[in-house]
Amino acid sequence: MAYQKDFTTIYTINGHKYTVTAPALFDSKTNELIPDKALDDQAAEIARQKYRDEMGLLSPKEIKQYRAKVGLTQRNLAELTGLSPNTIALYEAGAFPTKANNRLLKALIKSDNVLEQYISDEKNKYSDELIAKVNSYLNHSDSIVESQPEQPRFTAVQLANWFRVENYFERDNDLNIDPLTQMKVNKLLYFAYGRFLAKTRSRLFSSPIIHLQYGPVITEVHKKFNGKRVLDIGKPDKEAMDDYNLVSKDSEIVDLLDKVNEDYINYNAARLSKKTHRPGSPWDLTPDREIIKDQLIFDSFKRGVEE
Repeated sequence: MAYQKDFTTIYTINGHKYTVTAPALFDSKTNELIPDKALDDQAAEIARQKYRDEMGLLSPKEIKQYRAKVGLTQRNLAELTGLSPNTIALYEAGAFPTKANNRLLKALIKSDNVLEQYISDEKNKYSDELIAKVNSYLNHSDSIVESQPEQPRFTAVQLANWFRVENYFERDNDLNIDPLTQMKVNKLLYFAYGRFLAKTRSRLFSSPIIHLQYGPVITEVHKKFNGKRVLDIGKPDKEAMDDYNLVSKDSEIVDLLDKVNEDYINYNAARLSKKTHRPGSPWDLTPDREIIKDQLIFDSFKRGVEE
């Protein structure tokens, strides 16, 4: 048996000493310190962040959040700055930037004017993809969906209601199927949205998707079912049944929803969260309660990182 308690350690980083008090694991019988990778890494990262703060170095989180704000992949940021993709990946994994690279990245993050100067300099010969993403950000537009000619065919709530009724039919045929929760329906809608966006460059629904603690959340659905954990114990209401019948007339959308439902029918919300919470995911790159950019979702699903 083991227990946790705070433990103080002195770390030395490049000649600088930092005292860190953080949770550590101890043996219940001997009271001796037990190595625990997760807790030990957590304490070491506190020391590393103290070093970054003292030296004025960018943190991995700051670089990731900048990429998310502009809608860039690691490779895009590497192209923009002239650094290698491997260098960007190392910085985001926790490596300390060199003084020169730190100045470069800080200047870029601090001012959009610097970003504009980079992208307008024809000598840089940037790719069309990078230019489109940066101009989209600077012009406050969305290069992924700006050509969408009409509004999405259904609202997020209508699609959520389709999943509710489908879950009701599944539970009627299989007692092992759990009732649909609000958390899971948000995940299913997120995966459907990402697949549709990657395939068509169009939005499946217009409701924003935001970063909340438990994953990507569709604001319209969260508002509709606020306070409800399980959406239905018995038969869904008439509104849900009507929406189910309406959505079911659209074969393209039904094929999409069916496939998502089939792929994740045996997943609970917690297991789905492990997919959406991966390091570098659109959710991970987006600050709390901010809208997750379509560009990030598109890139993730297009590369097959999420699907």
